[in-house]
Parts: sequence; structure tokens; C-alpha cells
Amino acid sequence: MVDANNGNSNLNGPLAILKKPETLRARFETPGALRSFLDWYDGAAASNTSRETQIGIPAPRNFEDSFKRFEELLKVKSGEGFTPFDEGLIAAWESYKPRLRDLALTKLRPEDWTEDMIGTGGILEHAIAAIEIQATHGDLTNNLVFWQNRYGHANRDHRGLLEAQASPASQGAIERLLFDLYRSTRNEGEIFENLRELTYSKYPLLAYLFFLKDMARFMPIQPTGFDRVFRELGIEFHTLRACSWENYRTYNAVLDGLRPAIETVTGLSGIRLIDAHSFCWVYTTLLKLEASGDLASGERGSERVLGGRERSIAEIKYSVNRTVFNSNGQVVERTVKDKELRMSDYELDKKIRELLDIQGDRCAITGLPFQFSGSHDDPNMLPSLDRIDSDGHYEAGNVQLVCRFINFWKQASDDAEFRRLINVVRGLEADDRTSG
Repeated sequence: MVDANNGNSNLNGPLAILKKPETLRARFETPGALRSFLDWYDGAAASNTSRETQIGIPAPRNFEDSFKRFEELLKVKSGEGFTPFDEGLIAAWESYKPRLRDLALTKLRPEDWTEDMIGTGGILEHAIAAIEIQATHGDLTNNLVFWQNRYGHANRDHRGLLEAQASPASQGAIERLLFDLYRSTRNEGEIFENLRELTYSKYPLLAYLFFLKDMARFMPIQPTGFDRVFRELGIEFHTLRACSWENYRTYNAVLDGLRPAIETVTGLSGIRLIDAHSFCWVYTTLLKLEASGDLASGERGSERVLGGRERSIAEIKYSVNRTVFNSNGQVVERTVKDKELRMSDYELDKKIRELLDIQGDRCAITGLPFQFSGSHDDPNMLPSLDRIDSDGHYEAGNVQLVCRFINFWKQASDDAEFRRLINVVRGLEADDRTSG
């Protein structure tokens, strides 16, 4: 080399052209950017051989084979192969995450934050409440962040937030970052890195906070579990002890890249980012169970029923929203009475679950057991949300779950009168229901 101080003293072979004085220079901010450039220089990008060499995002080696392996494990565990994400074991294990997020947002309430709250501790209180979610019953416990104090304070993912409550300087700094994350257009990477420095680089905490911000772009993370499944998929990427904005962006891009692959092998459409996340998490859980010898254990039937229950809940919510939408001012052969939904999506979801539990998965009027979507053989036995007072609205004190055919039969009838007629059909008098 003519000039050993030109910054390229180690270049030789096919890159020797870069030593020439007239060659344009480029500066690369990250190793990934450099690798992408070298791929392009070598002609890999032009050959269009893989997603990874085109855009620098790690991709599976052979997703079709990996998916077959996933299906084999799934069948051993649940007794059936792959089902859509709102059915079966996948729904039983994973469907709580969007509902958990909805609940967390009711506690976080960033829409109510104002600039003058920064430094008061109020924003931190909301953030901690959105993390420390422990259900008294059911499955809405936050396991996306390790926040319980079971193994010592130092191991809690949100310890930095807890400790900041006793430090005015840290409290103000973290609250400023949280405010900017949810209420401003400030650079997200800058916020991530600043929060990382103030919260002991707790990757699950940061990913969870971003997941609450935008579920369409950001997913929760548990590095050990996702690294396990990435290795199985042949994805050359790791997250353990690698907490950074660049790593988190790549992690979400890897999951996003799995969406079209999942659509291709399953024949499904509209695969969401959270579906790709669920696929990876179920897969890594199955791998862990296989390694420990526990894969074949479990109550398969109950898992299938739970999956159908989740799907039925989603269908009920959709039906209610469609009914309310169609009733507002619509005039056909008869005047359709206005119906309002006076519950938020989260409140409606919670109410349906409460009714299923209280009613013992049975129709409120007939006592017949419900069948659940996907595992049913009679659609008339699917659960349906009924307004007790047909002149009233969909609100907490005016709804019950009945079999679909009962809702159709009842229409606008008085609830007490309809119950009386059902008992007449059964040959029961009013007093028979309370007789010994």
C-alpha cells in the first residue's frame, strides 16, 4: 500500500480497489450496515438469494422444515397439529397477551399525563401499576416482566423504576422519558437508550414499555427463550445480554420477517406481529418441555376447550359491535331500536369472562351447557350475549350469556315472560323450580 495511514491498510485481494485515491469512501455506523455493504459489493444483493443478504435482517435457514418440527412437538403436547392462532393450545397459552396489554393501558393512562406531572412521581406510579398486574383469578397476571420479589429485589426487571421513587433526580429523568415515549414524537431509539441506562439494562422491561406503546410494531421479549427458538430456526441472531435499541429493532424485524413465512406454510392470511411472537414463544416452550422430558404431559382436552372458549369470546365481542353498529339509525322493513355499547372493549371482554365463570359455562335461561367455537358440533349451542331488558343497552347490569338459539328465539321479548314460557315448554310450573 502506498500510504499506510489512509485508513485502509489491511485491505487486499478483491477489495484492493478501495485503496485507490479516487475511490469514494463510506462510513458505517453499525456492523450490520457494514455487512450489508459487503454483501452488496460481493454481488449477493443483486443475485436476490435471500432476505438476509438483501436487507440485513437475519432469516430462517429452512422455515418449512422448522415448521414441520414445530407441528410434531405441538401434536405430542396437545394431540393435534397446528391450528389458527385463535384456536387450540396456541390460543390457550397466548391469547391473554392483548388482553393483558389492554388492562395495563387502563392503569398506565398516558392520555391523562401532562407536562407538570413530570417529577411528581405520578407517572412512575402509573407505570409501576401497569407492570405489577396480579390476577386474583384467571390468567391476567403479567408474566412478560419479572416483577415479583420472589428471588430478591436485584432480579426484578422494574427495580430501576422502584428505586427512582426515592430519588428525585432519577424520578424526574425517568418520568421525562416515559412522558416523551407515550406523548411526544421524540426519537424512540434515543428514549430506549436513555431508559436503558437508568433501568439496569433490563431488556424485558424496556420491550414491555414499547409493547404498551404500539403492539403493531413492538413485542415483549424474554432473551433466553427467544434465543433458543432462533437457534432452532437457524436465525443467526441473539438477544441475551445484548440490550440495545439496534438489537431490539432487529428483534422486531426478525419477527416481522416470519409473518409471510408463516402465511405461506399455513395458508393463513393477515398474520400479525403478535402471531409471529406467539409462534416463537410456543415453539421455544415446546422445545424446553422436550428437553426436560415433560412434553407429553398436560391436559390436552382442557387446552382445546380453552382455545375454543377464547375464540367464542372474540366472536361474541365482534357480534355485539356489529349489532350496535347496524342499529344506529338503520331503517329497514321495521325500525331497528338503537342499541349502545356502554362498556370499553376491555370491560366487555372482562364481563363476558365473568359471566362464563358465574354461569358455569351454561346458558342463563335454559341451563344447557355451551359449546365453544372450533370444538362445537351444533352452532345453536354457542354462547351469545343477550340484553336482559331488550329495550336497554349493552351495559354491565343488563347482559347475560345464553345459547345462540335462545337469543334468536327471545328477540325483544320480556325476559321474565320468556323464562316462564320456556318453563311451560318444559312442563314446569313456577313453584317447581324451588321445590325439593
